[in-house]
Amino acid sequence: MKKIFILVALILLSIVSIAQTKYGVRAGMTLSTYYSAQSVYQFKPGIHIGAVADIPIGSSKFSFVPGVYFADKGTKAEGYFPPENVYFCLPVDQYFFEGVHYNYQLEFPLLFTYKITINDKFNLKPQIGAYVSYTMFARTNEKRDYTSNILINTPPEFPIDYYFYDDFYLGFGGNVGLTAFYNKYSFTLSCDFGYNNHPKNTTENFYFEYDYPDICMYFSLGYNF
Repeated sequence: MKKIFILVALILLSIVSIAQTKYGVRAGMTLSTYYSAQSVYQFKPGIHIGAVADIPIGSSKFSFVPGVYFADKGTKAEGYFPPENVYFCLPVDQYFFEGVHYNYQLEFPLLFTYKITINDKFNLKPQIGAYVSYTMFARTNEKRDYTSNILINTPPEFPIDYYFYDDFYLGFGGNVGLTAFYNKYSFTLSCDFGYNNHPKNTTENFYFEYDYPDICMYFSLGYNF
């Protein structure tokens, strides 16, 4: 009988939590790059759009906030190939490259927030948690300016496009941030740090032996129902 009462109480608690769940939409700008010991990666601006659910945890000020986003991540990159202080026994092409890596992802954040009430219209919610992402489509656009060219048919300036969409690229990582709410409107500043197993072009495959972690900052405007 005691177990039955506990089960009923849990079901009622779940129903109450679902009834108190609030929903919101988010959209804004991203700034993303790949962190590495090299200095070639630079922040690339992008966009994101998505939705979240705010599920209260009991009667506390904590909430569980899952969501889904479409996010344009990636990076800008520029540098010399081969890298400085790298020497080969045989002659190789040498060039300066400039590129943009576009990485379009579906991201699923799983966050925990804590409500800090300022007044009846304004409150703050710091957030921390994790995310899982799936790369829907990726593209690298690279321009090479050859300074030493052993390929007869390669022009001094050589634009290259790579498209990646034929494999399963799954990412994961952590997120920390802060949301300010005013009535039904919100502004969120947060940051992802994790790995997305992004595909590489030929320059990246040589230049960067490992998958470096992503850094992505979100600047989001929201409306909450």
